[in-house]
Parts: sequence; C-alpha cells; structure tokens
Amino acid sequence: MSPRKPSPTRRSFQPRAEDLETRQLLSSLSTKVSATVSGVDTKGDRWTLTLYGPGTLNVVDTSGTAFTKANASKARDIGVITVSGTVTSESRLIGKVTPGSGSDGRVFFQQLNVMASGAYGKLDSTRLSSDRDVSAQNGIAAVNIPDFWLGNTSGTKPTFNSPIHSGAFVAGGIDATEGINVLRFGGIDTTYTPTGGTALNTTSQANEFIVNIGTPIASGVSIILNKVITDAQTTAPTGTATTGTVNQQSATFLVTGRLNLFQANEIDGNTTNATSTLPSAVPSQFLVNPAAPTPTTTAAGGTYVISQGGAVTGQIGKVKVFGNATNFTTFALVGDVFSSAVDATLDPKVSNFFIGGETNNVALIAPGGSRNVSFGRGMDNVLINTQFIQNLHANRGGVNSFVTVSRQIGNMVLGGDLINSFVQSGYSQTLATYASTPAGTFTAGGGIFNGVRPPNITDRLQSSLSGVFAPSAHGGGAIHGRIAGNVLDSVISTSVDPDPSGRNEPGTFQTITSKFFPFGAPENVVLPRGTINLKVEGTVDNSGLQSSGIVSPDVAANSAFFAASVKVDKGPVVPPNVDQSPRTTPVRFGYSQRFIKGLVRRDNSISYPGKK
Repeated sequence: MSPRKPSPTRRSFQPRAEDLETRQLLSSLSTKVSATVSGVDTKGDRWTLTLYGPGTLNVVDTSGTAFTKANASKARDIGVITVSGTVTSESRLIGKVTPGSGSDGRVFFQQLNVMASGAYGKLDSTRLSSDRDVSAQNGIAAVNIPDFWLGNTSGTKPTFNSPIHSGAFVAGGIDATEGINVLRFGGIDTTYTPTGGTALNTTSQANEFIVNIGTPIASGVSIILNKVITDAQTTAPTGTATTGTVNQQSATFLVTGRLNLFQANEIDGNTTNATSTLPSAVPSQFLVNPAAPTPTTTAAGGTYVISQGGAVTGQIGKVKVFGNATNFTTFALVGDVFSSAVDATLDPKVSNFFIGGETNNVALIAPGGSRNVSFGRGMDNVLINTQFIQNLHANRGGVNSFVTVSRQIGNMVLGGDLINSFVQSGYSQTLATYASTPAGTFTAGGGIFNGVRPPNITDRLQSSLSGVFAPSAHGGGAIHGRIAGNVLDSVISTSVDPDPSGRNEPGTFQTITSKFFPFGAPENVVLPRGTINLKVEGTVDNSGLQSSGIVSPDVAANSAFFAASVKVDKGPVVPPNVDQSPRTTPVRFGYSQRFIKGLVRRDNSISYPGKK
C-alpha cells in the first residue's frame, strides 16, 4: 500500500469554490470593442462611451441628433443613450470623462435604455425541435459610467406621465427590463438645469427620475453611485384656500428580483419646514400632523429604493450609505408595486441596512425581517417597520425615531441617549400594505410608496373593513439590548396594547376602538409572553410623555419599559462600533457581490470615500 500523499500547502493548489466561480464569470466578459461614441458637453467635458462584447450603441443629443465622428467636437448635452443586442454574460458599457476647464467633470444624460432585443420564441411551443433551446440573454453584465449623471438635460417641462407614481411626470431615467448585473454611475441630480432651461422645481408639477431594472438571467442586481439629490417646490395657498401645494422632485430605484447591493456616498433632500404661508417640503411619508398650510394631497417624494417581486420574490442584500441620508425610503415586496399587497412571514427581507452619516427622514420597511440595521452617527428621525431585527446598532443613540417589530429585536445597542422615540416588539402589522397599496376604482393609492406614513403605536391606522387599529399587540415580543445613555420621553414596549377594547377590566381583548388609554394604565392589555431585558447606563425620565397623555400619570416618572416581564439593569455600557462617515476602508464584497469584485480587478471600477 502506497503512503498517503501530503496535502499541498500552497493555496493555488487548493482553490475555493467562491473564487473559482468568480473566475468563471470573469472569463465570459468580452474584451472586444463593438462600438465607441464620443462627444463634448456644454460645460466642455469630453466623454467617451465604449461597448464591449455583442451589441450596438447609439447616443443622441437633446434634439435627437446622433453623436458621430463628424460632429464629436460640437458642444451638446446627451439626451438618450441606447444599447441594443447585448448578451448578459458578455457585454458591458464603460464610460470615461475628461473634465473641461473649470468644470466639475459631471456629464449629464436624460435617459439610458438597454433594449430587450433577443430572438422570439417558437411559434409552436409543443413542437419538438432538434436544436437546443437556449434562454435569451438580453441584459448587460455591467454599466460602468461613474462620471455620468441623470439630469433634465432637455431643460423643458416633462410631459410624460409617471407609470409608478400617480400625478408625477417622468423627467428621465434608466430602463433595462432584462436586467443589469452591475450598474455604476454618478447619480441623480433633480436640481440640474442646463443654461437657459427650466428648473424642475419651477414646473408646478411633481417630477421623478426612474431607474427601472428587470431580473437578470443570473447574479441579481447591484447599484453603486455617488449621490442622489432630490428637491421639492412648495406653493402658498391662493385666494381663500387654506392648503398649499407641494410638488416633489424625486428619484425611484425599482428593481425586480434580488437587489444584491445599493451603495451611495450620500442621499440629499429638501427638509424645509412649514411656515405660516408655505407647507413643509418634507415628503408626506415622514410627516406627523403636518403644520398648516397642509398640502392638498399626499406628496410622496425623496429617494426610493425598492426591490419588488416578479419571477422571484423581492429581496435586498445590502443597503449602504456611507455619508448622510435625507428623505430616504427603502422597502422590499413579495409582489410588485402595481398589485395588491400580500404579506409573507419569511420574505422579502432587507438583510443589511447601514447609514454611516447623519439621518434625517429615513424609512425602512422589511416584511420578511432584517438581520443588521446600523447607524454610524445616530438613529435620528428614522421609521422602521419590520418582521424582526437581529441586530440594531446606533453609535449615538436615537432621537425622534419609531421602530415597530412584529417579532423580536435580538440585540439593540445604542451608544447615546434615546429621546422622544418609541421602540416596540410583538405587534401585528400588515407590512406589505404599509409599503405599497395600489390605487383602486374607489380608493387612492396607499402605503409609504404613495406618501402615506407607516403607522406606529402612537399614531395607529384603523382598518376600513374590520375597524381594528394597527399595529396591535400580540404575544411573543422580546427586546434584548443595552443603552449607553439616558432614556428621555420614550417608550420601549413588548406585547402591550395601550388602546384595547375600551372596557375597564384588564385582560379583555376585543375589537380595538379609537378610545385611547396611556401606557401604564390599568386598561392596558399586557400579553403574558412579552419580555424586555435591557441594561441602561443613564437616567430614565418620562415626565414629558406623562403630561402629553402617552404614559399614565399614575405610574412613576421613570416608567419607560412596558411588558409582562421587564428586567432593566443599571450600569456602564460599551457603545457599538459602527463604521462612521467618512469611511476610508475598502469595500468588502460578499458572495452575492462577487461579480462586482471581478469588475474591480478588470476595470478598477469601484471607489470609496477616501480612495485616491
């Protein structure tokens, strides 16, 4: 018998499956140039778009005239970029920009279309064929144009009705119904206006840019950009009217199927508060009892990131905003935004949600739950409605935030004070309805997608069918965690309903009415399996909520935790170590982002704050 040969020590002889898969994907990307188009924009920036692999490329200016070699030096802005005949596993579009003198180097375009131009299927699907049936790959592996930005380059008032937001008009966008594996571009700027053009925030109408990406044949979708800038136009009431008008200038990223990664350096928006003559510019999904003059209709706006269902269920792997995030809404759906909402207990998830900078009006709805939700500079003005949260971390605590979880919060660590915030676990929610409810014959569209704020324990919504208010308590909620600061005018509760049937005896649970009972009152329904296990470093003071009626005046002023089983220890707490802005470490890629990792090696296409 021959002796056993020793295992090789060099890693090159021991390839891992993940790395091998990456090399297989890379080997299919074509290096053959099929088309190149160049031009100069009105700011003097010289640009080049190159298509590798199968396909054709067409670029026209805002008047519809194509960019050719003969007119490449004529200064014009890009209107529409059209890519056709591509193969998902081979084709990629690369863009390069040389900034002009005194220019910021941003080249704007109004529309990018990746056409679904594959072969038709057989006329008779029952007829046998000796030819091998091959699935058409009409998408594109990568669009890597980091210095190209979406903007209203035409400078005219949009006239095409938005297919997703009622009452809005399409200002431009990216459309790829057969999918893009990796989309990297500069971002969206709704405030960009060419010389002599009409600014979107002066058109007296709501406008939006739509990035619509279908399901690729494999690997899902990843979107990487620098910044999204949204805005709003507010108009004062006229005549005897008491309501104003808000026209949102927004951006929507709509992905069908799995969104592996959404990464941005910054999300900007308009947060101008209401005055005596002008309504608030904040999108209506973030407003509570808006001050007069209130807008005439709900005004959905800001930046939306949505993974909707199609051939597969919507899922989001990672949402990363390295800097500040303002007017930012994220959710996933089992179905699509055009169909009636369907809840699911397991899907769809938003697995990882991270914001490294300041937050101001940020919303997350995850019907299937969330694994990690992290805030580098604090959880301020944040709305979260989800099935469960495994880890909730914020370096600087939370202010004016609402977290409502149907199941449990496994590990909540706050590095500062919790002020004027509500954290609830063990509450029934129709989460898909909170995300999006399409308009019907007799009803307007609802959900946060249509500008309706998701409900919380202090501002519940009543069902028009059952009369029940939601969210409503159910047994089994749990919150475990630590708070490295004070708890001021805040409530943390599990499986406690402060607004039950209206009867005076505790424990009765019937159809919920609009009668309000504060936390700590004998009329509360306290379900027996709710638990709270926390360690708090600072003081607890809820005297402000007692005066407002949210917490009963009959309990002690330091009553902020409500559950059948409450254990709160006092002592020092180590704050979490969430990455903060500015971030200077390289981006880490998981298995689902291996395709991006391959593009870094080939094109050096991924940057991060601090990289030179």
